[in-house]
Parts: sequence; C-alpha cells; structure tokens
Amino acid sequence: MPSSTLISVVCAIITIALVGAWVGGYLDRYQKIAQDHALDAMGENRASYGVKSVLKGQQLSDDKDLSNLQNDTADTVGGLVGKGGLGEGVGSALSEGL
Repeated sequence: MPSSTLISVVCAIITIALVGAWVGGYLDRYQKIAQDHALDAMGENRASYGVKSVLKGQQLSDDKDLSNLQNDTADTVGGLVGKGGLGEGVGSALSEGL
C-alpha cells in the first residue's frame, strides 16, 4: 500500500511541475518543435495547415456540392504552399515566422 501512495505522490509532483512549466511558457519551444514534427509527418508546414484550416473553418453553405468545392479549394490552395507545392518556398518562409 505505501508504494502505491508513493507513486501517486511522485506522479502528482511531476504533473504539478509540468503544468507550472507550461503556464510559465518554458515549454513553448518544445511545443513548436513537436508541432513541426507532427506537421512534417503529415506532409504539411505551418502555412499550408493554417490556410487549410482557415478556408475550411466555417462552411459557407449547407449545399453538399458547395461544401465539397470549398474543401477542395482549401486543399488546393494549402497544397500550393505545402511541401512539394509550387509555392513551397513561400510556405516555408511563412512557416518560419509563425
């Protein structure tokens, strides 16, 4: 029984320390690195992901065809500044500033 209490206390201390570091902003650079790795795994960069999420963010119509057109447009424009797109250099430059 005492060993499980010790484990619970240690976990609580680690959790409090991590929350304090997160609130204090000490984990921001690590969060950016983790986000960049996740986006890289998806074949995206910050600019292409941002463009896609903004254009897909709010559906303009309940019409299925218009929604598909909006999603396709978002994917196309996001793909232009994404990895392998025509504007990959522009997307990379924008991603550095984000």
